[in-house]
Amino acid sequence: MDFLVRKLTGTTEAVKNGVPSDSIITGIADTGTTISSPSAGPEAPVYKLTLQVKPIGGAGAPYQVEIKEAIPRLYVPMILPGAPLGVFIDPVNPQHVSPDWSRVGAYAAPLAGGAPNGGVSLTAAPGGFNMDFDASGRPADGEVAAVATGVRSGQVNTIKGSADQLLASGTRGTAVITTAMPLGKTVRDINPAADPSRLNDPVWIFTVECDVPGQGQFPAVFGHRVPLAKLAAVAPGVKLNVAVNLANKNQEVAIDWDSSPLA
Repeated sequence: MDFLVRKLTGTTEAVKNGVPSDSIITGIADTGTTISSPSAGPEAPVYKLTLQVKPIGGAGAPYQVEIKEAIPRLYVPMILPGAPLGVFIDPVNPQHVSPDWSRVGAYAAPLAGGAPNGGVSLTAAPGGFNMDFDASGRPADGEVAAVATGVRSGQVNTIKGSADQLLASGTRGTAVITTAMPLGKTVRDINPAADPSRLNDPVWIFTVECDVPGQGQFPAVFGHRVPLAKLAAVAPGVKLNVAVNLANKNQEVAIDWDSSPLA
């Protein structure tokens, strides 16, 4: 089925046995076509993407590649100019690349060796998140993807308690999204007994820079549902109303979707 769809739409063939690397989206063009396929899901828009690709092994200068790709709808809000996108590179033909959707939106700045000067390192209790942030509140290279992998495998907790309870009892403030990454799970997958109106909402991993009166600014990382009607508003730089558990402020944050995003 995917082969036939590619022939009809001209989308790029997926790289088999490719080498993982990073890229930055530098250009986007909507082709006006949508397709449904096993790999992209229903009614996926087809975009032409221009990517600045990091060479295999990091040796040499980044180079430009154009691909035509059906974007799964969960990831559309994160396909933005300047956004990072993990890719697989064909070791025989470096111009042949395809997206690694498990690393869409994961910040790809060259950070290493823990939190840089002025940054913050979070060390969590078992089942929580360990993460390094730089001075601007962005997480270190690959750590958002690593947390997402841990959540999918069940090694890392996704949501502690009820977001509604935290919104009622937590300390109010605002937060700016630094990264946001779909988990490929819905509320139904994590809590089938939840409010039926929310069961189809996707769950994302967020890193944010919180601003709470009396606490100043601090980074946080957490899993949270995204209402389907708000998906288009989820992107780095978007400001949200939140409530925070100050006893675990770096990991227990609830988004008030009724009043977010903020202008």
